[in-house]
Amino acid sequence: MSKILDAFEGQQHVLRKIIARYRPNPADVDEIAQETFLKGFAAELDNEIHEPEHFLMRVAKNLAIKHAQKKVNSTGVSIEDLGGSSVFLDDRQVSQVDSLDARQKLVILTKGLASLSPELKSAFVMRRIEGLKYKQIATRLNVSVSTVEKRVAAAMVDIHIYLREQGYDPAEFGALPQAVKRQKSATLTASQKTYGL
Repeated sequence: MSKILDAFEGQQHVLRKIIARYRPNPADVDEIAQETFLKGFAAELDNEIHEPEHFLMRVAKNLAIKHAQKKVNSTGVSIEDLGGSSVFLDDRQVSQVDSLDARQKLVILTKGLASLSPELKSAFVMRRIEGLKYKQIATRLNVSVSTVEKRVAAAMVDIHIYLREQGYDPAEFGALPQAVKRQKSATLTASQKTYGL
């Protein structure tokens, strides 16, 4: 199991407090907490993290400061310039139920990622979280582009299966890419031939 996942689940309250010092908006806290976890999980794939709690706290603080600075730098108009200090509604604000649901889905998805083999996990994280191209991943892993494509597709299929086993519809986590659908149908066709289905 992932040390980062365990640390995140155990220290989530502390991490949210750290983030709230710099970004008090609950929607920002949720977003930065999720980003903290994803960055920590991606870092764990490349390095052994000896003190995951401290590592996540440092990541959370750095991300919160970065978001706060970005917000300050992008704000050029004061509230008074906009006509006073009336209450502004933020359409992006998320209800507490939606926020809790998103956090639960993040934990389930992470457990699914943690259950993957190291080869599938690293290819998937590089592609879907880090946003690298298949060719870049192939170079990093010293494998062919085709191998990377197959690993990412296999990881998606395994995560799809894991989500179903946990009682979730994978569509709630985003659409299943065509490559995964092809991989699933190829796997199904192979098993139909093998078992005469």
